[in-house]
This record gives sequence, structure tokens and C-alpha cells, in this order.
Amino acid sequence: MKKFLLKFLPVVLVAVFTIVSFAHADLLEDKQIELRNLQKKIDEQEAALSKVRDQKLTLNNQVKLLDQQAEAARLMLEKISVQIDEIGLEKTLINRDLVDLEEQALDQKLLLQKALRLSYIKRQRGTLEVLLDSKSLSSFLSYLQYLDQIQNHISTGIKNMNELQKELAIKKSLLQDKDAQLAEIKSEKTIEEQSLQIQLNAKEKIMKDLKMSEAEYQAKLDASRAEQQAVSNAISALLKSTDQGRTYSGELKLNWPISSRLITATFHDLDYQKYFGVIHNGMDIATPQGTPIKCPAEGTVTNVHDGGMGLSYLVVTHNSGLSTVYMHLSGFAVSKGTYVAQGQVIGYTGGTPGTPGAGWLTTGPHLHLEVWYQGQAKNPLVYLVG
Repeated sequence: MKKFLLKFLPVVLVAVFTIVSFAHADLLEDKQIELRNLQKKIDEQEAALSKVRDQKLTLNNQVKLLDQQAEAARLMLEKISVQIDEIGLEKTLINRDLVDLEEQALDQKLLLQKALRLSYIKRQRGTLEVLLDSKSLSSFLSYLQYLDQIQNHISTGIKNMNELQKELAIKKSLLQDKDAQLAEIKSEKTIEEQSLQIQLNAKEKIMKDLKMSEAEYQAKLDASRAEQQAVSNAISALLKSTDQGRTYSGELKLNWPISSRLITATFHDLDYQKYFGVIHNGMDIATPQGTPIKCPAEGTVTNVHDGGMGLSYLVVTHNSGLSTVYMHLSGFAVSKGTYVAQGQVIGYTGGTPGTPGAGWLTTGPHLHLEVWYQGQAKNPLVYLVG
């Protein structure tokens, strides 16, 4: 019975692993179909959001917008959960391939060791000695042929080992990529969870504000727009005066100040301008409240404005002649006139409605980043690298 088990157990295990692999592959295909269906719903939701943004910003329309944004966040969270499952399944399949490749590499290594050992033993006897000991020329030629076969086994073994090592390196690299994707997606999940909660909290607050008249709401909206426009004018004037008489050197390149790459409003975003009534001189990058902002290049802090419960911002003039502006900050790590090195923390992101530094005209936690050059606001994506 033991002999039977030892003989057939490996066969049974291979069969089981094969069935499990097929099951994982089927599950992965199901997740990919689910993702496509969810993406279709998300696209439809984005279209619905665009319709609301096309309307005039009123108290009732802002409630509708928050409802639509909350639904968009729910769908995105659902998609992220499926993506996490998908990556988990992909990692399982890659790990299974790694185990198979490592087993093949071990088998190949043992075969190679055996061939090398035989070659060493056979070559301990000189060719002349073998010739003299051979009973016939035929047996001597057979011996030489045998040596060639061993050498071919060694050459093939080395080639196979090299190929297996390359495949192992590729699989390990794929696994690292999946780990990086998983970390990024989990970070996005945190942002979306915060976004959903913020939309729900903002709606609750606005439902209380419904007691105010539409005229009062519009007055508050106008005051917020005026504050944002005043900030833009002050930044423009500051940077134009800063540039006068100064010479700069270095490449016009900036590192990303935060790790997130989730852009929610682009430079001179027409939808943003249409809905909020102000020009968007930068881009919004979604990130959790309180994310440390790292200076994208060395330079000098030319302004720090603590707006209290209003709009807070920070300006850095870099040695290359570029200037960067960071808005809706929840905190500062530097003061005006400070020299800052690349990578140094200069402040902390905000944007959550009702928190210090966010300002009234905000839609959720994010970093508003502007890049200025020669007195003009520029598209940040032109200069950001890495």
C-alpha cells in the first residue's frame, strides 16, 4: 500500500494542482468580466455627473451633484474591491508558475550535476590510455561518442538553466509589479472611502443649509469665488514681482510632490470653470487629508498664507525659474523666506469641506497644484517627472 501511495501520490498532487489552477483561471476571467461591467456603469455615471455640472450651481443642484458624486464613489469602491481580488488571483497564478519553474530548475540542476560528474570521471583516464585498453577501434569510437553525448547534455543543461533563470526573473518581476499595483489600488481605496464619506457629510450639511434662501446661498457662493479670485490675483502679482531682475538656471523639471497620480480636475478644466465659475489655474490631485507635500525641486518659500477656515496656500520659487503653488493646505512645515531642498516636507494637504485651510469652494480632500513660469500659469503635467 505504501509503495502504491509513493508511486501515485505525485500524480494525484499534479492533478489536484492542475484543477486548482484551472479554477483560479476561471475565477480570474469572471473578475475581468465583472470589471468590464463595472467600468460601463462608471462611464454612465460620469455622463450623468457631466449633465449636472452643465447646470447652474444652485443649492438644489449641489445636492444633486453630491448624490451623483457619492454614487460614483460607491461604484469606484466596488471596482477597486474587484481589482484587489483580480490582483490576488493573478498573484496566485504567478506564484504557482514560480513553484513549477523552481522545480524544473532543481531537476535541471540535478541532471547537470550528474552529467558533470560523469564527464569528470570519464576524463580521469587519458584518451591514449583508453585507446590502448580498447579491444577494437569500434569500442574506442563508441567511448568518444559517449563523451560527446555527455558534453551535449552539459551544454543543453546549461542552456536550459539559463532559460529557466530568465523565466524566473520575469515571473518575479511580474510579482513585484502586482505588489506595486496592489499598494497603489489600496491607496486609491482610501481616497475613495474618504471621498464617499465627505460627499455624505457635505450633503448632510447642505440639507441643513436648505433652510437658507437661494439668494443667501448664491451670496455665499459669490464670496467664495471672490476669495479664490483674490488669491489667484495675489499669487500672479507676487510671482511677476519675484521674477523681476532675477536670473535662474537648471532644468525646467519638477518631481511629483505627493505619491498619488489621481487627477480629478485638469489645468484650465472647462467643466470646473463652467460649474464653479472660476478659471482653474492648476490641477487637483486626490489624496487623503494630511498627506505630506514634498518640495519638487530646491528653492525658496516666497509666501505662506494661513487662511484660517478660508483658503490656505503656499508658494515656492525654484532655482530653475519655475514656481509652484499649493492650495487648500491643512498645515505648513515651513515659513516665508525659508530655503527648501528637493524632497523636503513643506506642508500637508487638505480640501475636506469645513476644515482649516480648505475654503468653502472645495469638493473633497486633494492637493491643488499650480506651476508658474515667467508670470504665467502653466500646465503642471508639462514639467512633472517621475
